Amino acid sequence: MASHDTENINVEVRKIWNANAAFWDERMGSQGNEFHRLLIEPAQEKLLELKPGDQILDIACGNGQFARRMAKLGAQVLAFDLAESFIAIARERSKEFGDRIHYCVLDAADRGQLEELGDKRFDGAVCTMALMDMAAIEPLAIALKKVLKAGGRFVFSILHPCFNSGRTRRVIEEEDRDGELTSTCSVMTSQYSTPFTLKGIGMADQPEVQYYFHRSLSVLFRQFFIHGFVLNGLEEPVCPEMREKSFFWKVHAEIPPALVARMILPGGFFPEELTGRGQCAII
Repeated sequence: MASHDTENINVEVRKIWNANAAFWDERMGSQGNEFHRLLIEPAQEKLLELKPGDQILDIACGNGQFARRMAKLGAQVLAFDLAESFIAIARERSKEFGDRIHYCVLDAADRGQLEELGDKRFDGAVCTMALMDMAAIEPLAIALKKVLKAGGRFVFSILHPCFNSGRTRRVIEEEDRDGELTSTCSVMTSQYSTPFTLKGIGMADQPEVQYYFHRSLSVLFRQFFIHGFVLNGLEEPVCPEMREKSFFWKVHAEIPPALVARMILPGGFFPEELTGRGQCAII
């Protein structure tokens, strides 16, 4: 995507999230909705391995739900979002964490803004369900290399690009097996390898439809591999068995709707043949 196209889309993305912020905040609440509490938050906490006093950068923080969770676990958090409305809401919801969370308005696609946060300042960074909302992620990868300490970890969660994208369908099939009706849930996908951009609905009845930027796993991880990151943690949480849940929860009882990954910046020497060619680097 050309840089001018990215800039134009970013302007629209900011407008959309400012329009949706109050609606999303109402649905998410202070601690996140069920999807976040049961699937995303536990996996992110596991991979972040927070220690009291850790300096954490919270990227695209929304209403600050995960920033508050990290602060409760003892971290010092700098949280930012593209949408001014989200930051205003996050500050209002986080008054009791005044000495542990600092909020600001920043664009994750603006490498210069991010690098001004400080050289080798953060022990870790986290991005909760937002990379697929960003038109460009390489500026973030470059900036994280500067602002993270050696050995610093970057944990992110996304909609699973294999099983929960704008080109997948959730299906239920019913068949008669020897006189007994049996239902089988599955996912059908029609496009995966080629990146695509579309608009969709994150929550029913939200004021504005939002952008989604689909990237295959290889495209996604390559943006970080070429800048020295290695992948050393991966979770694919599935929906737990619960009482009567929606069709979404039934389909994704075995098929992960989200992916949570941890990438780190190794300390010391790292082979150029891995970092320079965008090859898969896993430790």
